Formats: sequence, structure tokens, C-alpha cells
Amino acid sequence: MNLLRPLDLHLRVNGLRLHVLDWGGGDRTPLLLLHGFTGHAHAWDTLSIALQPHFHVYALDARGHGDSDPADAYNAIAAFDDISGVVDQLGLRALVLVGLSMGGRNAMYFTSKRPGLVQKLVIVDIGPELSPRAAAAPAGPPEPESWDSIEQAAQHLYRANPNPGIHYYRWVVSQSLRERPDGALVWAWHPSIKERRSPADVDWWTVLRAITPPTLVLRGEGSPVLDRDVAERMAKELPRGRFVEIPRAVHTLHEDNPEAVLAALKSFLAF
Repeated sequence: MNLLRPLDLHLRVNGLRLHVLDWGGGDRTPLLLLHGFTGHAHAWDTLSIALQPHFHVYALDARGHGDSDPADAYNAIAAFDDISGVVDQLGLRALVLVGLSMGGRNAMYFTSKRPGLVQKLVIVDIGPELSPRAAAAPAGPPEPESWDSIEQAAQHLYRANPNPGIHYYRWVVSQSLRERPDGALVWAWHPSIKERRSPADVDWWTVLRAITPPTLVLRGEGSPVLDRDVAERMAKELPRGRFVEIPRAVHTLHEDNPEAVLAALKSFLAF
């Protein structure tokens, strides 16, 4: 099955209505994409289009993000239950799991607990330890509570990180905003993701060592989240780990340098 645009699936998991984009691919190897904090499934669209001829591609809106329901808790343990429900309902087996940032940790935790379901894992710019630079205030002016237009929000993101280009930001912002009853434009994530987010009681290095499928660690050359020495240690401590650094990239690697990310995936996933 080849699609011009993805199908919108709505699955009931743990009492929540979770949204999944299904890009098609018939009986090809399933590949599930997990976005980062405050992100959404459509942030993967351009990579999904590139991967779809080789895999059956799915992208999940995490709880409280995009078109998925908000929840009472946000952490890797809650995400494990959601991902398990999605994978089981879709009947996915021997899948490729790709996770960015928050989605990367969720993918790590899931794979450590259900390694038999994961053929290969890709961890994008996240690790057991966060760089001290991750706590620094983002570059550029502070973000307003709402936006007057798509263009205003796109220009704000572009000033903070120009790598993806303003045209990309205009497109992705058009998928990232919703209109409040008063007409103001706000991000599509639910406010509860920041109000109720709590770190799970997880030893992430122990989780990492329990991941048995082949695993690729991708780091942005200028990442403020994953330090290079941590990424290198990850590749060594993973039972079957590999590390690739993406040049001209900060944190959202598939947006910053899509060609290099796709090349790394081709080499690792052998397509």
C-alpha cells in the first residue's frame, strides 16, 4: 500500500485516545517513529516519506501531544504502556523503533522491557545523562504565550536554529498550532505535559545495558542535550551499539540535516 498522505488512526489505549499516522507500506518491516517533548507525529513527515518505500512507517503522537489525549502522568513508564498498547493493537513484530529526545528515552525503555519485538533501535540525540547545557535558556527572544500567525511562530523557531530553513519551519508550524476559542494560535501540545511531567525512577545506564537488539546512537554535532563523550560511552556499553555524529545539526537531527540522517539510517538499516 502506497499513500499520498498518511492515514489517521485513533487507538484506545489505557483509557486514552492515541493518534497514529500510518504512512502505509503493506507487509514491509514496520518502523515506528517517536517524537520529542512538545513535538508531534507530523514532525516526522519528511523522513517518513523517505522511509516509506522501504518500511511500513508509523508515527505516534505521545499522550498529551498532537491529536492524542492528555493524561495524568507523563514519564517513560507511562509511555511504555502506551507504546505497548499501540504495538500490540497494530500487530507489529520485529519492528524498527526510532525515537528522538523524549521519544528516544521512551524507545530505550520499551526495548529494554520488550526486546523480542524490536529488530533494531535508533536513539536520536538523547542518552542516560543530559548535558548541563540542556538546562540553559533557549537562544533568541522569549516565547510568547500565543501567536498571531504561522509566520510569526516560524520566524521564532528559525531565529533559534536556522538549520532546517524558514520554508521547513513554515510547513511544520502549520501542523503544530491549534486555534483557541478566543482565536489565538497556540502549540498543539496540552498544557498538562509541562504541569504533570515527572521523571520516572529509572536507572538509564542499566536500561541501556539491557537493550539487546542492534542500536544506533545519533548525535548532533552541536547538540546541547547529548554530549559526545556520553554518546561514545553509550555505543560501548550497548551490547550491539554503534555511534554516528551528524554534522551541521543541533538536536532535531532529521530536520537540521536530513540527508546525513537518512544516509546513517540507510547504512544501519541496510536499505
